[in-house]
Amino acid sequence: MKKQNVREKIVEAAMQVFAEKGFFKATIDQVARTAGVSKGLVFWYFRSKNELIVEVAKRSLPLDVISSCLRKGLKGKELLNQIALEYIKKYSSNENRRLLFQALSIKTVYPAIGREITKLCDNLLDKVAEKAYGSVDIDKRIKIKIFLGALLCHALGNIEEVDPDTYISKIIEIIN
Repeated sequence: MKKQNVREKIVEAAMQVFAEKGFFKATIDQVARTAGVSKGLVFWYFRSKNELIVEVAKRSLPLDVISSCLRKGLKGKELLNQIALEYIKKYSSNENRRLLFQALSIKTVYPAIGREITKLCDNLLDKVAEKAYGSVDIDKRIKIKIFLGALLCHALGNIEEVDPDTYISKIIEIIN
């Protein structure tokens, strides 16, 4: 197996185990068993459990969703709609929701997670504001934060009283 494939297999196993057991109750033995590798191999790729937790927590954030939508070259409401659709799709999985909640709750313990959240809130937020509204200022930054906050509420609360399409269109209507 190639080096990158083994590393990815370990991360995917860790995501599964951490979602089920939690970052702190899960063991490296459980991750290794789920990945089908030795405990030593897990530590070959990740020097500590904390390093593996940070990797999984970073992946549980919506950075990938926002980045992939920005790469599509969409603008305005079309961009916001695509981000919302992909965000809701990602967090329709109980595993991804549990990991997101855990990542957000440990950001003070793990500064790397705090930095990733700051990255989301600063770098990508400005890029989304620029593409959605044509410029960046305090009002547009706040609108994007409201947008992302509404998506976070949906992901964490799994809001079912409104279908996702209606929810998305209402959010976009409110921030425009």
